[in-house]
Amino acid sequence: MTNREKLISYVKYGGEKYICSPQIGAGAGFDTKLAGKTWISETTFEDTKNACELFDIVPLYNFPLPDLTQLFDDINLESINTLEGKMRKTITRFITPKGVLEHCIVEDERNGAVMTEYFITEEDELSILDYYLDRLLEMKDFSFVTEQVYEMRKIVGEDNALDIQWAMQPYELLCFPDTMNTALLMKIYPEICIALMDKILLLNEYLIQAVARGGADFVFLGGPGIEMISPQYYEDYLIPYSKPISQIAHNNGLLIYSHICSPIEPMLTKGYYNEMGIDLFETLSQTPVGNVKSIEDAFSKLSPDICTRGNIGLDKLLLSKPEEIKEIGLEILQKAKTLGRKHILAASDYLFFDINPENVHAMAEAVREINND
Repeated sequence: MTNREKLISYVKYGGEKYICSPQIGAGAGFDTKLAGKTWISETTFEDTKNACELFDIVPLYNFPLPDLTQLFDDINLESINTLEGKMRKTITRFITPKGVLEHCIVEDERNGAVMTEYFITEEDELSILDYYLDRLLEMKDFSFVTEQVYEMRKIVGEDNALDIQWAMQPYELLCFPDTMNTALLMKIYPEICIALMDKILLLNEYLIQAVARGGADFVFLGGPGIEMISPQYYEDYLIPYSKPISQIAHNNGLLIYSHICSPIEPMLTKGYYNEMGIDLFETLSQTPVGNVKSIEDAFSKLSPDICTRGNIGLDKLLLSKPEEIKEIGLEILQKAKTLGRKHILAASDYLFFDINPENVHAMAEAVREINND
């Protein structure tokens, strides 16, 4: 059975044998360090794959959706990079006939990058996003995306699971605004934002079909934590739009992967994640990483149809010794086993640069031990 088959089968049906699948990549830096690099932006997929192959794990490889501006001659992205001491600054211009937007990313050596300026902060800039969406919807032919995902599949290999990620949640407005400004724009200009969300939902249908044809196994559907938006936004926007997206993905043979690494209460207690069509959900973290009361309490509120992944806090992985990590892993798995839950042992988030590789080996050892009981 290949790693791809193991992961997909376990997410769907569970099983007697547990899986270790720590999250490596996504700009967090663990794979960067193992490749002998210090700038996370220089990390290649080959570095990520090499890092995963050092451990007895079942990886889920994540690739971003191909740049859709490549479909146009008159819409494009231009980036300017500068180095200021130990900081890298990247300014990207989104250029369209309707206008130009800019965002800025600042990267700190060893610590990754943060976006300090987003494309959209004001209401009048939404018209440029609207124009872009109209142009994309006029295309309808996304064979370019299928071809690019097929190339990603060849890089990952037929034996590994592939997840394609983009801002699929319509509420995110393709991440042109940051989450806080999105909430404000949604509050002040709901009719404009809902019209944009409807267009993103339709665009998602074309994109989901395209990535499925290219050989993807999962697509990503996120959701902000309680520090970013209120439960009301889940009820008004996230749940109503998540349901049709998940259905489209399932109709095309894809699984829904959701990563929410921030506090998820009270959304968990209110049952919102059970309504979104999620197949693989991470993570049910307690303080200081998350805010669930306990893994048992979280399991009692999350549908048993949903496979969970994660739960060893990054604080523990940064500060604890391997033998402690193994014990924490065994405790989590024993609780999942006792409660009959589908759970994949991993971290509370993507592994940081400074995490000790021996702690990842300890996670894998915990899975081997419980599987041999």
